[in-house]
Amino acid sequence: MKTLIIEVLVWVGVGMTVFFAFAMLRMKAAYQQIHFFSPPAAFAAPLIVIAVGLQEGLHQVLFKAIFTFAVLLVMNSIVSHATARAFRIREMADWSPAAGQEVPIKATDEIVPEHGGSS
Repeated sequence: MKTLIIEVLVWVGVGMTVFFAFAMLRMKAAYQQIHFFSPPAAFAAPLIVIAVGLQEGLHQVLFKAIFTFAVLLVMNSIVSHATARAFRIREMADWSPAAGQEVPIKATDEIVPEHGGSS
């Protein structure tokens, strides 16, 4: 019975990862594809960690799996942000706001009316 639960957890995790990878490929816009990065990290990886825990118990392998999951979860948001920024740079040829585009630099800053100007 324990082996069956482990196999189900692994297959569901793998199935979710394949599903979201396929869904990411089906999206037309690059910004839409970014949304499909996180579900495998947030939902499929814990299933694999649980399966490892059931298989190995409180052993060094379980702690390595938990650490790998934590790194994956943290790095997922960093990679998503970097990818979105790379898409913007590719589209706009610059990461800064376009002329006339009002974008606050920090939450406490005033709106910057235009990019550029003389000093």
